[in-house]
Amino acid sequence: MYTAGRTAQLTGIPRETLRKWEQRYGVVEPVRSEGNYRLYDDEAVRRLSVMRDLVDAGWAPRIAAKKVLEEPTAAVSITVDTEEGSPLSHLDELVACARDFDVVRLESLIDKAFAQDDLAVVVDEWLMPSLVRLGEAWQRGEVSIAGEHFVSAAVLRRLAQEFYQLPHPAGDAPTAMVGLARGSRHELGVMAFSMVLRSRGVAVTYLGADLPVEAWIDTVRAVRPDAVVLGVPTVEDLPAVREAVQAIAPIAPVLLGGAHQHRVEGAEPLGHTAGRAAADLADRLSA
Repeated sequence: MYTAGRTAQLTGIPRETLRKWEQRYGVVEPVRSEGNYRLYDDEAVRRLSVMRDLVDAGWAPRIAAKKVLEEPTAAVSITVDTEEGSPLSHLDELVACARDFDVVRLESLIDKAFAQDDLAVVVDEWLMPSLVRLGEAWQRGEVSIAGEHFVSAAVLRRLAQEFYQLPHPAGDAPTAMVGLARGSRHELGVMAFSMVLRSRGVAVTYLGADLPVEAWIDTVRAVRPDAVVLGVPTVEDLPAVREAVQAIAPIAPVLLGGAHQHRVEGAEPLGHTAGRAAADLADRLSA
C-alpha cells in the first residue's frame, strides 16, 4: 500500500490532482489507515497511470476516467484512427507488412528508418509507436498472430544487428547491463533501449530475455556495471522483476523501463520513451 505522496511520485500525478480525480470521477477508492491517511494499492496506481497517459494524449479527464472504469482489469489501448496521408499514417506501415507478409517492403522500411542519424528519434517517433499500432491491430483481429511474429522477429533481428555493428565504446566508457527477468520474453523494448544506449558511448552488456535472478546476481558481481536496467513490459513480469530488484539493488543501481516500471519498489523508473530514456541515462553516466 502506498501513501498519497508516494502514489504521486509513482504516477507523476500531483497530490491535488489525485484527490480531484478520486472525488470528481471515482477512478480509485483509496482505503484509510488507522491514522486516517489515504492508502493506494498496486491496482489503484495502475488505474491512475493509465488515466494519466490518456489525459496526456489529449483525452478529457471525464472521458479518460470512464474508459478506465469500463476496463478495470486491463491496460487501456489508445487507438487513433488514421487516414491515408495523415501524419500518423506512416505508423501503420508495419501493420500492412504483417497483414500481407511483405518481406521486401518490411526490409525496405527498416532500412530507411535506421539510415537516419539519431537512433533515439527513430525509436521514439517511429519504431515503438509503430509496434504499438501493430499490437492494437492484432488485438482487433486485423493482423494474425503469425503476421505479428513475422514483423517482430524481423525488427528484433535488425535491432541486434545495429547494436553489434556500432563502434565499441572507449575503454573508460561508463557501463550498463540490460535485460529481462526470469520468464520475461518481450525483448523489443530493451533491445531498442540498449541500441540507443550503446550509440551514445555506453558499454552495454546485453543479457537478453528470461534470466534467472541467480544469473543476474553473478553477472552483476562479475561485470560491476555502473547501472543495471530491467524491462517490465507486462503485468506478469512484476513478481520476477521485484525479486530481481530486491537482490540486485544492494550491489548496483537498478533502473526500470516498460509499461509497469512504476509498480516496482527499490528501483528508478526511466520513463516510457525508450530512446530518450537511453540518451538521458548515457548523459548521466558520462557525467
